[in-house]
Amino acid sequence: MTINHRYKFVFANKDTVSLNDILLEKNDVGILEDTEANIGSIYFIRSGQKADLRNTDYQPFDVKKTGDAFSKKVCNVCHKILDTDVFAKNQSGKGDRAVRRPSCSKCRKLIDGNKIKTKQKKEWGKTKPKYKPFKCPVCLKRTIPLVTSKIVLDHDHVTGKARGWICDSCNTGLGRFKDDVGLLERAIEYLKEKSDLK
Repeated sequence: MTINHRYKFVFANKDTVSLNDILLEKNDVGILEDTEANIGSIYFIRSGQKADLRNTDYQPFDVKKTGDAFSKKVCNVCHKILDTDVFAKNQSGKGDRAVRRPSCSKCRKLIDGNKIKTKQKKEWGKTKPKYKPFKCPVCLKRTIPLVTSKIVLDHDHVTGKARGWICDSCNTGLGRFKDDVGLLERAIEYLKEKSDLK
């Protein structure tokens, strides 16, 4: 069967176990790879597995009609199709259009983790370098806080404990790598493998 590209994307329409024993949750998004005798072979993004479902257990959707301008959006973390209003507004786009975060509110809580306690933030605030030379302990960039660059108080997202002052770029970088040493080590290995400077 030829699959129309616009409707190649599907979602599980209920919590279910596939015909090949893969647990799927309602709204899990997948890519329909093949259909035969009312069974769809679907690669589900969240689980990273191919599942065979009866055609009554999944529903196609037009991926081009999802996102901030539509009623549904796909979360970039849990890979579920959800109502767009469960994605927090992040900024305003052209014509004052709401631009929303790429991850749903539930996933965002996991990403943001625990915040620094107010008391600890106040204590560390007294040590913030201002208008004097500062060297980021991660990238070693030299700067003058409040003049040439922004520095921020880095913290452990699991415990909420402050770790120290670093430049804004490194703080964003560590956050993007989810404070995960294993992930950073894989990034280092990737750079080593792909580097032309071997």
